[in-house]
Amino acid sequence: MTLDLHTCQSPVDLAKWIEANSSDFKPPVGNKYLYDGKDFFVMVVGGPNARNDFHVTDSEEYFFQLKGDMVVIIRDDDGLKHVPVREGETFFIPGGVPHAPQRPPGTVGVVVERRRPPGETEHQQFYCPDCHELVHDQEFDCGDIVEHFARAMEEFWADEARSTCPNCQTRIGKPAPISRIEFEPEVRIIREGDE
Repeated sequence: MTLDLHTCQSPVDLAKWIEANSSDFKPPVGNKYLYDGKDFFVMVVGGPNARNDFHVTDSEEYFFQLKGDMVVIIRDDDGLKHVPVREGETFFIPGGVPHAPQRPPGTVGVVVERRRPPGETEHQQFYCPDCHELVHDQEFDCGDIVEHFARAMEEFWADEARSTCPNCQTRIGKPAPISRIEFEPEVRIIREGDE
């Protein structure tokens, strides 16, 4: 087999790429494509983020934390689990698991996901912070996760009817960016203005 190097991209100096694109890492998500291919895509994600949604897809996700420590909140039948992902660690999320990455300032990670074929939907879910009921489950065919996720969040927060809990009437607003995460004695996520 002969490899045509004209079809391959040149190697990327990741540190230089991150430095050149750091202005794009801004809330609410802070993600930018490093590679956007036919079978999978690779995003670099910088903190701080400002999210209160949970992402659910049928495919697996791979996280590699390059700089600083972050937390992935997992929602399962037993409630919420705060999973610290420390600098240099990797973390796999199986398909079907609602998860909410929380990134403080100065953190940088890489996320690899499978390209979803047209018609395979995913979910962006919002839960009430008071009564913990599901408030909104947006199912969509996401062609561009970098563009679509941030826009869908902004639209949800701006829509009073969709962002109000039908159970307790709590309004889910746009969260402030994360200012820091305390890991001991338990995980505590602190947002700008909380102190």
